[in-house]
Amino acid sequence: MRNQIVGSILHGAYGDVYEQAICLKHYKSCHPEIELRLFASTSIRLVSFEALDLSFASSFSLWTHVETFTDIDRFFQFQIYDSELRDDVLSKLSPLCREKFDFETNMLPWDYMKAHRLIPVPERFQLNLSKEGESDLTKVESMNQIPASIWEKPTISFLWRYRMGQGAISSFGQKSKEELVNSYSKLFSQLIEKYDCHLLVCGMNIRTTDANRAVTDNKYSEFGLVLPTPNVTYLQGLSWTLELEIASRATVCCGHASGFTEALWLKRGKDVVLMDAPPHYLLKAAYHRMPLFHLNHPLVFLSSLFARNRRSYRRRIERILTQSRR
Repeated sequence: MRNQIVGSILHGAYGDVYEQAICLKHYKSCHPEIELRLFASTSIRLVSFEALDLSFASSFSLWTHVETFTDIDRFFQFQIYDSELRDDVLSKLSPLCREKFDFETNMLPWDYMKAHRLIPVPERFQLNLSKEGESDLTKVESMNQIPASIWEKPTISFLWRYRMGQGAISSFGQKSKEELVNSYSKLFSQLIEKYDCHLLVCGMNIRTTDANRAVTDNKYSEFGLVLPTPNVTYLQGLSWTLELEIASRATVCCGHASGFTEALWLKRGKDVVLMDAPPHYLLKAAYHRMPLFHLNHPLVFLSSLFARNRRSYRRRIERILTQSRR
């Protein structure tokens, strides 16, 4: 009797895909008797996540190939209620294929992670780079002008993600761009002066064009921070997964609430400072009891909600930098 073959479509924003893949790696480990086949909802996600070691699945291909695998018995599908998944993928599959999906159970990655104690993610379920990803990492580092010498001094990775008022997270309570740029420029300038650290910035100082729009999700800002040029590198948005790998190697990671910073937290489980998170994001995290960034601890949650200022962030970043020197 052959093993049962189970499919799953990785879909949504980069952070969603990352979280789904972690859950599926765990699911496969708990069910060694199944054969798992993964599909990407877009070609951009397919190319980006091929940099990760997904060998726990027997294949990883674009969703348009789903019906060529006629031997798939069922789908173990996350976020089945997602409108983009339903409209752009599931609605285009044959009725026979759709019968293999459970449309009544909306499995959420965070519920799965909490139920199986995957936050932070144990080492055996981390998404490491594939051989191709390791090879491409060297190219991406070179294209981002990141020499090996950068890691000889303290490093800080920072993600800028300014909410524009649409999407799942409301921008209510968010400070103005000008106020945040001024505050972060002063904060990181002070840290550079005191610790001679190097800053890796993602999400800023990139002009969005038709050529890079899909890769950067049209979320990058064309402006940057006011910082000493030798001490700052702006990542170019060349690869979400590989630039996540680069950012995760910094002494301390910090930035706005997004799938990128959530993935950093899942990789590290510590030394990630959440900055100026919109109240809506924090309230959603509390409602769903997400332990991201230790927000499940009342004091951390209250600090993230009410102590959103340069002095508080500097104190937390300096504590990590100081501990790393010991």
